Amino acid sequence: MDAERRARIADLAAAQPTWAENHDGSALQDYLKGIGCNGVDAVMVTMQVVGCDLRTAQGMFFSAPCRAAERAFHNAATEALERSQSGV
Repeated sequence: MDAERRARIADLAAAQPTWAENHDGSALQDYLKGIGCNGVDAVMVTMQVVGCDLRTAQGMFFSAPCRAAERAFHNAATEALERSQSGV
C-alpha cells in the first residue's frame, strides 16, 4: 500500500467516535459509506477502528444493510468464478 493510501486510511479512522458510541458495525458502515469510504478502504478502516482482524472487518462490511450492493456484486463475482472453475 502506498503512503498516500495509508494516510487516507489513517485519516478515515476518525470514525472512532461512531464505533465508540455504540459498537454497532452497521452504524460504522453507514458512517463510512456516507463519507465516501467504500470497498477495501472501508474494510481497512474498520480493522483500525474496531481493532479486529480482516475476517471480522469483512463480515461487518458485507453484513451491513447499507452495503447490499457491494454484497450482491461480491456474491455474483464469486459465483461466476466458481462456475468458471467447475466448467459449468
